[in-house]
Amino acid sequence: MRDHGFGVWVARSMLLNSAGVENMISKLQEISAGRAYVQVVGRGDSQYSSGILPRAEELDGPFDGLSKTIETARGSGLKISAWMNVNLVWKFGDRPSSKDHVVNSNPEWITCDERGLSMLEYSSCDIEEVFGPFIDPGIPQVRRFTAEIADELASYDVEEVHLDFIRYPFRTFGYTQAALHEYRRWLRAVNLKDTEENFDRFRIESTGEQVRLIREKVRSRGKKLSCAVFDDYSERAVKERLQPWLGWLEDGLIDSAVVMAYGREPDGVISRVENICNIHGSLKGIRVGLGAFNYAGRWDDFIGLVKRVRKMDPDEITFFALSSIDEELAGKLKALD
Repeated sequence: MRDHGFGVWVARSMLLNSAGVENMISKLQEISAGRAYVQVVGRGDSQYSSGILPRAEELDGPFDGLSKTIETARGSGLKISAWMNVNLVWKFGDRPSSKDHVVNSNPEWITCDERGLSMLEYSSCDIEEVFGPFIDPGIPQVRRFTAEIADELASYDVEEVHLDFIRYPFRTFGYTQAALHEYRRWLRAVNLKDTEENFDRFRIESTGEQVRLIREKVRSRGKKLSCAVFDDYSERAVKERLQPWLGWLEDGLIDSAVVMAYGREPDGVISRVENICNIHGSLKGIRVGLGAFNYAGRWDDFIGLVKRVRKMDPDEITFFALSSIDEELAGKLKALD
């Protein structure tokens, strides 16, 4: 691998207090992790001191999990990536208690389906990887809002800002009235007709513009930018979620793409990573994320997968998530050459 040490995603549930952060850093050091992706923006709320987002409801009081992580990790060589869920802003079934939460302050930003039904009206969704309402990147104010959040994160002493859910929930969304207004304006500006293909193009360009605005903020502070992305590029990423992340990487909009290669069977994971390598020409700029949670009870299979991916020379191998790494797996990881 080009980078030293593994990367590990750390979910926000491990950043509720000082003891949780100290335990998290200890576990990362135990497996000689090189990078921690620390989730500090979960569902349109913050686990750091934000002037934009309300404090996460699971916190008992003011606590800056990002500052505590940076302080605890200082001098260890551990790289910190501030992990931000971008367009996913809440969960199905209820509303945030804070009036300042985007769901309550700007409900018109929540994306709508083809029927014009807001995701706020959904009690659940059976589409994979759709865990709650998304804000709509087709709305300029939404793009600026997320860029300002990224700017806050980049003001901390972190190596990079890490974006997750930087996409549409599915291609059947994006029909918010404000976004449709922008789409019609866009059609006039580029002299195109209203077609399914052009609506796809508008939404893809909207998400690209969201990434570009975030990039400007992050790089102005001297920090890097990475994104968590789908491993099935043509189908799941581009066609279904309107997320052409290879284009972002090749155009320099992001520094690294972290491919969520979470498949349960090693051969399938390797096949998809090989496909990405063939499309891109190499795994330069690409980190391979492996779903440790899918291999509980069969850690030898997982370690075998790690070794196979290593030989493909990605920039980094990243594990999802720290909470899935038990003592047995930790021991096997430490034993790796």
